[in-house]
Amino acid sequence: MILSVKNMSIVLNELQKRNLPDLLCDGRGNKINNLKDWEGIMRPYLRDLILQIEFGKLPPYVKPEVTTSKVNVTFAGKAEWERVDFTFTVNNDSHTVPTQLIIPKNKPNCPFIIYLNFESQVPSKYLPIEEIIDSGFAVFSVCYNDISTDNNDFTNGIARLFTKSERKGDDSSKISYWSYMAMRMMDYLKTREEAKNSIIGIGGHSRLGKTALLTGALDERFDFVCSNNSGSSGVALSRCRCEGGEYLRIGFNWFPYWYAPNYEAYVDCAEKLPFDQHALVALVAPRLLLVGAAEKDVWADNDNQFLACVAASPAWELYGKKGLISPDKMPKVGDNLNEGNICFHLREGEHFHSRFDWNVYMQSVKKHFNIK
Repeated sequence: MILSVKNMSIVLNELQKRNLPDLLCDGRGNKINNLKDWEGIMRPYLRDLILQIEFGKLPPYVKPEVTTSKVNVTFAGKAEWERVDFTFTVNNDSHTVPTQLIIPKNKPNCPFIIYLNFESQVPSKYLPIEEIIDSGFAVFSVCYNDISTDNNDFTNGIARLFTKSERKGDDSSKISYWSYMAMRMMDYLKTREEAKNSIIGIGGHSRLGKTALLTGALDERFDFVCSNNSGSSGVALSRCRCEGGEYLRIGFNWFPYWYAPNYEAYVDCAEKLPFDQHALVALVAPRLLLVGAAEKDVWADNDNQFLACVAASPAWELYGKKGLISPDKMPKVGDNLNEGNICFHLREGEHFHSRFDWNVYMQSVKKHFNIK
């Protein structure tokens, strides 16, 4: 039997062990019980808190110069491919980010997905272009290292334009820089005639699944968000880490540049965080959120990803919508829960953004938006 969150006694008992901060209670202890207060008080409070502590503030807006050029590859005549270059200039210093825009032919108003990619080339092991365009989706891909490198060096890429001293407090992280670029790509898509009447989503895997989630949470222009295997500091709850799940301390020590320096104060005491990741998930409401997990990806803490989706669902209910709809059980391999506005699937296999994941996400988007 499929149940809504309020009737999930087994799952809610598991969730109660996490002792999560109340999603509908602001920093002064006031209960939020209507949509007006959620949008006017709680949502801005959570957004600012997450940026201040976890990911750091976004860099200031700079309008890039955009140039395009055709790529002479059409995928057997099925699509048009353009390279789109974004050049950012601050104080006479510039950096150009190349991106790849591929739009299927004869598919008016097709859905678009901005994809944060680990690789510059298209297709790539994470981006099966022909399957995507054959499903009627356009894709706008950017390699994260072309934005700013995935390391502690803030003197390259667009980070160089904004980071002038050693980071401290809520200074921008690499994830916030990657997110910033995705928002500029959305700006550009909104100028394209092909996307004028289209739904537009964002997707990413692993650290870029964290980035996609943050981007969709902050930018309400995104109609759907795909966060694949994002794990700790992504979708997964930080409290009561499951066996084999990533410790915040380990993640921060290995990748401090993904986060704001302020985050370090909490990585050994997640229970003292004034929020948990269900708050970040909830900022996507009332839009469509797609979360993917993999059986052998224990580091990503699949149970806590699922529970974050459960815990975030009350935000959707404030809009008169359903969040996660699930049987009253913890997820098992093969589960594909896509009846609500939070979709969760758990496949077999390891940490990867697979063709299987892509097909699940695209099918769920088509179902949700009634796309034939």
